[in-house]
Amino acid sequence: MKRPSSSPVHPWEGLLRDEWRRILGPLGGKKPKPAGSPWDQEELEKAAADLLTLQRGLTGNRSLIGRSYMDEESRLGVYLLFYWPISYFQVQSLLRMAFPRGYGEGPVGAILDLGSGPAPAGIAVAQWAGQGGIRLTACDPSRRALESAKRLAKQGGVDLTPVPGWVAGTSAIPRGPFDFIVLGHLLNELWKDDGARIEKRREFIDAVAQELAPAGHLLLLEPALESTGRDLLELRDRLVDDGWSVVAPCFRNAPCPALALKGQTCHSDFTWTPPATVEALARRTGLRKDLVKTTALVLRKPNKFSQLSQIPEPTPNKTPDPTSAGAIGKEERGPYRVVSEFMVNKAGRTRLFLCGQEGRFTLSAKRDEFFPAEAQFFSLRRSQAIMLSHPELRESGLALGPNTRIRIC
Repeated sequence: MKRPSSSPVHPWEGLLRDEWRRILGPLGGKKPKPAGSPWDQEELEKAAADLLTLQRGLTGNRSLIGRSYMDEESRLGVYLLFYWPISYFQVQSLLRMAFPRGYGEGPVGAILDLGSGPAPAGIAVAQWAGQGGIRLTACDPSRRALESAKRLAKQGGVDLTPVPGWVAGTSAIPRGPFDFIVLGHLLNELWKDDGARIEKRREFIDAVAQELAPAGHLLLLEPALESTGRDLLELRDRLVDDGWSVVAPCFRNAPCPALALKGQTCHSDFTWTPPATVEALARRTGLRKDLVKTTALVLRKPNKFSQLSQIPEPTPNKTPDPTSAGAIGKEERGPYRVVSEFMVNKAGRTRLFLCGQEGRFTLSAKRDEFFPAEAQFFSLRRSQAIMLSHPELRESGLALGPNTRIRIC
């Protein structure tokens, strides 16, 4: 197999389809299909029915959360077809957000994927690193999922060591040091009905951190739901208090502004062209995946915190206000992350929320004012990073003016 590129997930499509067939076997007593054979109608209908069942258990009534659902063939199979590519793309998109100019911390030697399932997250990190000799350790309760992970990793040029029977919060964490540790959609399954779940997850992260290399990074990905998103933001604030540094998506190591607002959360959107199988299943089930969404964090280990060359954390009571008169006249400011979709008020002004070192605030514009930055403003999308210069001050925030400029980071 040609090694998949660090960007598109499409080269995996045929491999995932073959793995699905290997797990389920021929349908209706038919002969096994050769590797790489296209779908037939019966197979797609079977996969679509299985997907709806799995989706209800994961994001609907969430009855499968905390259960070893990947031990069941149909669930594991359709996870590989639909959610595996999405998780892979989430992780690589998050890494590109965190390290837009590439990873500058030296070679990646070891990766740990906790609660890995068939390891889309761990394989994504390994292939993003783009080098040979990486050791990936994948831990999960499901032996069957790890067998699939091992086969897929081998075809992707990744050396994977499976740890079957591993249970988060109970089993020992494999010994490091690891350059990256990834927890993909795991935390929300831990102590989910416990009033002390955030503190218990914090303690779990403390244990995980013991196996992280001094320059290591932790990736946390959760579903982009209000409940799971707010839980991760609350954990984020506690980890920042402990000295962890947020590399992405945040540009501040201070309390999350979204968490202070009732019912608000913060998630990242990544645009993609879905693989044909994902698109076909989405059409049959109504589970549109035009955007890939996740509430996620990339964090640096606390003992590297003092070595950062990031924007310094603002001092309480001295946080600069981006909407203050003194800030308006300054040259380029930022970076800021776009953290909302466009919203139109009764006066016809379009606004969106930006978040940066100073906190969260709005930037607005009105169509056909013909300011130089108008076209660029209306092309912005959630999760982009921008620099901003010479905005105008309005009662509700900042606005485009004749001298305003926007630069995409």
